[in-house]
Amino acid sequence: MQAVAAGARHSLALSSGGSVFSFGWGVCGQLGHGDKRSRLVPERVCGALAAVRAVAVSAGCEHSLVLAAGGAVYSFGYGSHGRLGHGDEEERLEPQPIASLGGGRTVGAGQYGLAAYSVASTASGDALAFGCGEDDALGVGARSENLLRPRRYPHLRLAGGGRKEESPRECC
Repeated sequence: MQAVAAGARHSLALSSGGSVFSFGWGVCGQLGHGDKRSRLVPERVCGALAAVRAVAVSAGCEHSLVLAAGGAVYSFGYGSHGRLGHGDEEERLEPQPIASLGGGRTVGAGQYGLAAYSVASTASGDALAFGCGEDDALGVGARSENLLRPRRYPHLRLAGGGRKEESPRECC
């Protein structure tokens, strides 16, 4: 295995060949197998990922993210608060590409209590967030707002993104 990711009640594993495996609690579709069944042992995630070479995985609170070698970002699982980034709060039982997020470079799924959110970066250096904004967890200037689609961090740029980096606001 090349990488593993532990979520609230499920885990993802990434093989050295780029296949994604999932196991654990599957009640919200976060395992990506097209159903809501739990898996006691790792099972390969197919569907939209069958012909995709994955390079990164992240497991969050009842949702999962997969970064493909070509930069596409896939999400699946529980969609409340917009944590999947598709512009709605619907569950996705199988991986679906996030249409508004192309050229991905990194992905991350997180949670704060029962609130969940996702982050990603692009090859151009943009850092983005989507999902539950409770207690200003997203850091994109949207106070306690849920973001159903990825929104760029206004004061954050990743190095090597092709554009001039912006510095975060100074603290002192």
